[in-house]
Amino acid sequence: MKQTVWRSLLALGIGVAGWSFAYFQGGYLAYHLWDAMKILALLIIIQMLVPLRRLAVKRTVDPSETTGSNTVTVELHIAEHSWWPWAWVSISDPLPLNLKADRDPHFVLALWPRRRTTVRYQLCDVQRGVYSLGHPVLTTGDIFGLWTKSLKADTPATVLMVWPKTIALHNFGTLFHEWEGTSETPRRLSEDSSLLFGIRDYIAGDRLAQIHWRTSARTGQFKVKQFEPLTQPRIRIILDTLAAFDSPEQWELAIEVAASLLDLAARQSQAVGLLWVGDGDGRLGVGTGQQHYTQLRDYLAGLPASWPHGAESSMSYIPKDAIPIWITAAGTHPARAKEDPVLYIGGELASLEDLPFYLEHGLYESTPGGPDFLGQ
Repeated sequence: MKQTVWRSLLALGIGVAGWSFAYFQGGYLAYHLWDAMKILALLIIIQMLVPLRRLAVKRTVDPSETTGSNTVTVELHIAEHSWWPWAWVSISDPLPLNLKADRDPHFVLALWPRRRTTVRYQLCDVQRGVYSLGHPVLTTGDIFGLWTKSLKADTPATVLMVWPKTIALHNFGTLFHEWEGTSETPRRLSEDSSLLFGIRDYIAGDRLAQIHWRTSARTGQFKVKQFEPLTQPRIRIILDTLAAFDSPEQWELAIEVAASLLDLAARQSQAVGLLWVGDGDGRLGVGTGQQHYTQLRDYLAGLPASWPHGAESSMSYIPKDAIPIWITAAGTHPARAKEDPVLYIGGELASLEDLPFYLEHGLYESTPGGPDFLGQ
């Protein structure tokens, strides 16, 4: 309030001084200066009453999906669609607290009629998470900066998806050593829908998409297509609860390990699912396809990073439709079976760079501190 009063008194003083100079001094120059001040005051009033109505701002983020520790370029495209010139317009792009830019995303521009301008900045070393970039704030005012008026641009919010960091894996090592050749649970095998093996009778529970309608119509009985089973197992990556990790760094490493296993499964077109037992029944089923893999990466990006976390709703039952791969630091979750492969965070797996060696040499264990799960 005091600032507004001060600015009003200053403007009133300038106006009185200009009028007094024109009235008492007289002459050609004095009256022209007074007329110029009146025109300037009129322009200021118009700008304050109708601020930036025809100004459009478009934001582009490249890339909109990336992995942690990378750099993201943000561009703001400003277009003035009217014939009105703006002496100055400031544009501020508010950022979430966890994002750091290489410069202050605050720009002051002089906008001419029917012109387009682009400003850019970079987000450096972005960390895993799902970020929402809100509406840019536009501010303008008189040429002296005494009065300003701000409004939010109608730019839609932009979602920046930062996936966990990964390391390139060539294979799962000896992780499925005990699975090869036999499988205790046949449902853990999936079928390749491109390799037709034959036709068989319909059994209750078969999917309608597998029915061979032409043969069914000819025989008068439902027949279904039977496909060759895949040689790759169906897997489910399981993250233990936050309480199973000793520090935020361990929890973040566990997420990065899960993302690296997911990337390997995606490159091999392997059926994979994801489960964080701290999320209760919030699990993602086992499947394939680029859309499915992207959904799993998005889920990992959105996992909480704060520490400690609130109360968790831990699961007591793990579905048996895939081979579970546990990632934990404690390994004492009651839902874990003794024969399940477990990757222990800490010790031999203290950083993401240790993961390829860890898998190749079978350093994961069946119980914490016990003998090697597969030997070395």
